[in-house]
Amino acid sequence: MLNKRLTASLLMPAVLSISSCRPTNGQSIEELAIPPQSGLESRFPAAWVQLGSEGATIARVLTNDLSCPVLNVDGSKLPMTIRGTRTETFNITTCEATLPARAQVVMLGHYKLPVPTSNPKRIVVIGDTGCEIKEDKGKIAVQNCSDPQKWPFMQVSQSIASMRPDLIIHVGDYHYREVPCPKKDSAKCAGASVGDTWASWKEDWFTPAAAMFASAPLILARGNHELCARAGNGWFQFLDPRPLPAACTDSPAPYWMTVGDHHIAVVDAADDKNMQSSFDTLKPYASGFTWWVMHRPFLTDGADDELSKDAAPAKLPTTWQAPGLIGAVITGHKHLLSLNSFPKAANPPEIISGNGGTTLEKPKVDNQVMEPIQTADLVSLNYYDYGFLVFDRMDAGTWQIQAMDRTAKLIAKCTLTQHAGVKSALDCKPI
Repeated sequence: MLNKRLTASLLMPAVLSISSCRPTNGQSIEELAIPPQSGLESRFPAAWVQLGSEGATIARVLTNDLSCPVLNVDGSKLPMTIRGTRTETFNITTCEATLPARAQVVMLGHYKLPVPTSNPKRIVVIGDTGCEIKEDKGKIAVQNCSDPQKWPFMQVSQSIASMRPDLIIHVGDYHYREVPCPKKDSAKCAGASVGDTWASWKEDWFTPAAAMFASAPLILARGNHELCARAGNGWFQFLDPRPLPAACTDSPAPYWMTVGDHHIAVVDAADDKNMQSSFDTLKPYASGFTWWVMHRPFLTDGADDELSKDAAPAKLPTTWQAPGLIGAVITGHKHLLSLNSFPKAANPPEIISGNGGTTLEKPKVDNQVMEPIQTADLVSLNYYDYGFLVFDRMDAGTWQIQAMDRTAKLIAKCTLTQHAGVKSALDCKPI
């Protein structure tokens, strides 16, 4: 159940700046950063750091205790506070603390939490990770949650950690365990927890994502599976970066952050009707290079959103059509990897990273894993297997994007260029 704190930060965009580091207070980094012998203590099922609104870097810890732990931040104590009310449905204590600017070493006991860098050089993008047990149009779709080859999210998470990222972006859809496992599918999902509960969130997200939590801070976008009618309470209890609202809402405002020399706008596209108003809300911030991070794509054919409605690709809102404002639109929702550029249209590249673990979309060409498509208005490279994207900063206007499979094997390489007054360009080649 959500508590009574509804603040203006949920309703207005906010600006976040990732700052540089500062020294510890009287203790060396070596003294503080004792590597954990066995990861988190058993009383802490999950701990992570995420970037949020109003300049906040937020530490979150889930604990079996009824009270929250105290963090050690650069040698000083930082008490955590309880977020929301512990209930039978969410039988876990969610704790949070806003970290000081430029925090360098954050310890939970002997466990070191990752902290932001001022200018991330390597950013990983992943999306659509949960194991599918859901009803769609009267039919129940079941993924094999017990087979790591059929639901490889934990392997993908470990591969992401092996890349040593500075920042991880998840574009939404964490929770897919929505209905009880049918008897005929017991080999795939018998005993799986379902519904918007702590148990199902733990199985679908927190346990398999542990390697990512330990490797880098997160930016977390909301997906349509986290709508209020699905897993919205869990989303706000655990993952939304802002103060807990009085009630679940499907139309929160976007928020805005500065990452190095460019901006990231995080748009809540769980409800497609919220997209246009979110873009309008961001209008005052239409300057400089910006990545839009959201769940639903809207610039490519068949995008499931209010702007295109499964018809022709949409166009950018007028405010954002000037060349050089949008570096890329980064989304998920489609269960594949799709790297899209628009030679003739004013649209920036749209990058779809929806192959993190959920049941994949079927290839358009049988037995072809990497499929290039080129028309007059669209150049697209599609990958129909599991994996993630790695963005490496080359210089102020260039990112190299590596498309990785589930084992961190390179399958395609792209160059994303963004320059003031010039439309961003994406050039991709399969390996």
